[in-house]
Amino acid sequence: MMSTGIKRIYLLDYGVLSGEMGWFIPDPSVIGERGVSKPATWVDIPVTGGALVEHKDGLILIDTGSHPEAQRVWPKSSWDVFPMTKFTDENRLENQLKLIGLKPSDIHFVVFTHLHLDHTGQAYLLKDTGTMFVMHEKELKHALYMIWLGKTGAYVPVDIDNLRGGANLNPVSTDYFELLPGVELYLVGGHTPGSMLIKVTTDAGNTYVFTGDFLHLPRELEVENKGWLLGNAEEFLRGIKMLKLWLRRPNVKLVISHDPELWNKYPRAPKYLE
Repeated sequence: MMSTGIKRIYLLDYGVLSGEMGWFIPDPSVIGERGVSKPATWVDIPVTGGALVEHKDGLILIDTGSHPEAQRVWPKSSWDVFPMTKFTDENRLENQLKLIGLKPSDIHFVVFTHLHLDHTGQAYLLKDTGTMFVMHEKELKHALYMIWLGKTGAYVPVDIDNLRGGANLNPVSTDYFELLPGVELYLVGGHTPGSMLIKVTTDAGNTYVFTGDFLHLPRELEVENKGWLLGNAEEFLRGIKMLKLWLRRPNVKLVISHDPELWNKYPRAPKYLE
């Protein structure tokens, strides 16, 4: 098997966010429940998808988690719907990197699966380090468009503003892009127009697919459906079918960013995947 140059992948813990289940899995009333109020079911989900890929040609960070002062910098409407219910100093990016002997200035690339508030919030730590910011061009344009319309939703202006920066900002415009050997970016949409899957294959022959928020919960893959966070149904179904085909291959695993059972399936840094 050809070497990719990837020895280790560290999964980073950016805290816990909570939200009503309807955002992730649809549960519509049926006729027999007409006129009956259903209680809202809330779920606590890890804020991750965050990973450090140790490549021989550079260190790649996937997503940066939520801003440490999220309650202050997020719009109140966003915080009320998706509050961060656990975030301590331990969950700060600089302290997660410290667990593996790194600091923010060591990072060569940050790849954003998309630009929502729980994925871009700590990018400001890397703004002046020479780190290259990589996202899909469609995502950046959509985020700016929504902010200009005043419909920020899950795009926080302060987070997006921290991505500014000439040579540091490197949007990709193709449906497929290989960042480094073994690190492949796939435009998939579905959740947001520029949502990407990140496919990482290690020297050990294992492939880990980081779903970003294309999938929030594993059950979405099973039922081939998504709740209120669905952006484009056609793109979503196309991506689901692609994932299911990939999963038929040996040694392919999904890292679903908000899987409530994530830390029972995979180890946190400083432990690692290989």
